[in-house]
Amino acid sequence: MLEFFSRLADRIRAARRTSEPLTRPSDPRIRPIVRTVAGVNVTPDTAVTVPAVWACLRYLSQTVAMLPWRVMQETPSGGVLSPTHRVDWLIRKRPAPEWSSFQWRETLTHWALRWGNGYAEIERDAAGRPLWLHPIHPERVEVSRDRVTGQLVYQINNGAAGIAYLGMMDVFHVRGFGEGPVGVNVMDYAAQSIGWARAAQLFGAAFFGNGMNVSGVIQMKKAMSPEALDILMAEMEKLYKGPGKANKVVPLDADMEFKSVQTDPEKSQFIETNQYLVEEVCRWFGVPPHKVQHLLRATFSNIEHQSIEVVTDSVMPWVKRFEEEADFKLFGFENRNSYYTNMDEKALMRGDAQSRSAFYKTMREIGAYSVNDILRREGENTIGPEGDIRVMQAQYVPLDRIGAEPAPATPVLPAPAQTQTTEPPAP
Repeated sequence: MLEFFSRLADRIRAARRTSEPLTRPSDPRIRPIVRTVAGVNVTPDTAVTVPAVWACLRYLSQTVAMLPWRVMQETPSGGVLSPTHRVDWLIRKRPAPEWSSFQWRETLTHWALRWGNGYAEIERDAAGRPLWLHPIHPERVEVSRDRVTGQLVYQINNGAAGIAYLGMMDVFHVRGFGEGPVGVNVMDYAAQSIGWARAAQLFGAAFFGNGMNVSGVIQMKKAMSPEALDILMAEMEKLYKGPGKANKVVPLDADMEFKSVQTDPEKSQFIETNQYLVEEVCRWFGVPPHKVQHLLRATFSNIEHQSIEVVTDSVMPWVKRFEEEADFKLFGFENRNSYYTNMDEKALMRGDAQSRSAFYKTMREIGAYSVNDILRREGENTIGPEGDIRVMQAQYVPLDRIGAEPAPATPVLPAPAQTQTTEPPAP
């Protein structure tokens, strides 16, 4: 199979008049920002400490991972499930010995969101058929292009075992957003926004953990001895340091005066800043705020429709990345039997019970669904062969017969009466 692909690539190159401009597609387009203007470091690991980033990664990766992923085959009547295909078991049950299908997809999606790319080695048997899909951490991978053939080459750092080189057809590559064969690292572009959110998080923790948030200060008219000042400071830390001891008043001694220095939380807009930063992070990952438990502008009247909309806008792009990569690399370049994979996202777009009931009723009345079809979609047991019978309204007529006079009914004549003859008895 690889030899055939190489020969075909040679023919394509012979007809092309342009070449790939980058010999190292994995090189970043912008300079990575480690320390942001907010004064904090932002890396793919430190960014996950921001709650909004964690929630976006969790939602997208787990949503893609939980969808049923099956192998289908194209037929004249539509796609047919192929449960006996070896790739069906591979993607549905166990892509690798140590990875379930859920964990495998969750991890590759997570990597693609954080580093821009998720990788897995396609281990093949002697016949070239996929045997296992071993995940590879993005930090171990560098993508380059062969100067002679022009094909992608994946350089894998195996540590003490050295460097391994894999061809394009031997790597399951989930590319994130980008403009080339390698996805861009979102953390490089979103570093300033995420750094701002992380700085606000650290500031809030330091403010309540280390700050002495008293409601006023004590002004002394006479100087205190160092020993007395130490005693006073020790008492203040004991009574007022920490979030649970804020807003208390110090008892006044002789010649001491209290002055209020309370801070107005509304003027500092600390809460408003954190709410804005949640929305700012969601923009980078394409996740609606209500999916990360930010329900500030969500209502009961629109939350259901927003949940359905997020499937097409946020989840489906990642589903298509998995499907298209599997269709090309797991069934061979020729794929003469027209196999393809499909993740069923219908379960994510189900409405409430009343909406589903109206939908099923309409589909059954037009003959599109049978009783068993509805039961399967609801995860219920079927009622047997009689449940596969489809029905529809009897008064439906073709469009070309609307308004036409009905044909006269042909009278049905009664069948002639059967005359019974008796044979004479034998002599």
